[in-house]
Amino acid sequence: MREDPLKMYGEPLFEAVLDTVSDAITVIDKDLKIIFQNDAIQQLFGSKIGEQCFSAYRGREEPCENCIVLDVIGDGQPRRALRDVHLPDGNVMWMEVFSGPFKDREGNVIGAVEAVRNVTEQIRLSEECVTLRREIERQAQFENIITQSKRMKAIFRLIERVASTMSTVLITGESGTGKELIARAILSNSDRKGKPFVTVNCGAIPENLMESELFGHVRGSFTGAVKDHRGLIETADGGTLFLDEVGEIPLSVQVKLLRFLQEGESRRVGDTEVRRFDVRIISATNRNLEEAAREGSFREDLYFRLSVIPIALPPLRERREDIPPLATHLLQRLCDTGSRSVTGISSEALKALMDYPWPGNVRELENVIEYALHLTDDGEPIRPEQLPAKLSGETDVGGSPGEFVSIEEYTKQSIRSLERDHSEEQIAEILGISRKNLWEKRKRWGLPRQEKPA
Repeated sequence: MREDPLKMYGEPLFEAVLDTVSDAITVIDKDLKIIFQNDAIQQLFGSKIGEQCFSAYRGREEPCENCIVLDVIGDGQPRRALRDVHLPDGNVMWMEVFSGPFKDREGNVIGAVEAVRNVTEQIRLSEECVTLRREIERQAQFENIITQSKRMKAIFRLIERVASTMSTVLITGESGTGKELIARAILSNSDRKGKPFVTVNCGAIPENLMESELFGHVRGSFTGAVKDHRGLIETADGGTLFLDEVGEIPLSVQVKLLRFLQEGESRRVGDTEVRRFDVRIISATNRNLEEAAREGSFREDLYFRLSVIPIALPPLRERREDIPPLATHLLQRLCDTGSRSVTGISSEALKALMDYPWPGNVRELENVIEYALHLTDDGEPIRPEQLPAKLSGETDVGGSPGEFVSIEEYTKQSIRSLERDHSEEQIAEILGISRKNLWEKRKRWGLPRQEKPA
């Protein structure tokens, strides 16, 4: 009878097998500390024995929210997932992860074995990448919102609880924080998914046309009204109306909007017929409406009607843990769109992104990544010299490294710096605000408007 090779050679045979396979293999105990690594994973990260896996491999200070190792240790069932891993050189790799239980001789789970396979090229090149990418996005996003922030995840939980109600929602936050994405997430989790979702930027509609746009008008009700016109509320009947920049609605129209919220009734301009519509209102603003109500520029009763469920989005500078995954996602999306193959973001460039205060939030981050992409060769990662000068400290826009500068002062300095080489439209786009918002900031801070070139 042949003797069992494991009994003959024991641990040397075990280690030889693990070091020969191309998959990166880690054994992790119940405290998430690494107790074994094979050669394949040490070549990527170096020896991390004794360190906790989330710190060693993902640079986090706490376990990942979607950690399959914890799940395996919890119930002893094997699992598979796709993960983005940030390597020490700044590159990002997509890994297919297999995790199974590590048991003692009595069959008790004392940890987990994790095998990781690099599938970056398959995802980039294979026709099957669509399925994989959907799974990646499902794990990393909530309705197209990428985050690792606890504050944002708390907002997601709130959305899941209130999405199916008829209660009004007021989303507040700085420009570029993703208020419309939150509105669409509410819709996607509600019973009104698939029904009309009508959006309107209240700051882009002239004051004299606002009432007609929202409520409609009948032919002959004013000069230029040559035919009957359905308002946006009527268009959204049965669905959802998203009022972006709701703080810009004039007081004269606020009264009529309040009545609709109270009674569900609407009347076209110049008409006597009162109509009823079933519309959920979600609104958003970067203004402090509570303060505007105290000042008299916004009706207090309307503010309370709009904000039954308030959602305050944190600016990007208050959720810096989201900068690496956001930047990586934006880079990948831009590479896919432009058929580019920039390999990632170097650790030095990532540090510059982390140190910047982002007055324009996620929208500004996207502009910065797009700028850097154009200056980076395929097959190379983005490095600090490819980032805009304002991130590398070559301008005086942020003050000295240790000097505290308020966001308001930073934005003011940014406008002054940008107007040297940019038009008003470009400045507004870079800061992630509307031209009207830019004009209001200039007026409030006493900054003269940029003169048009002769």
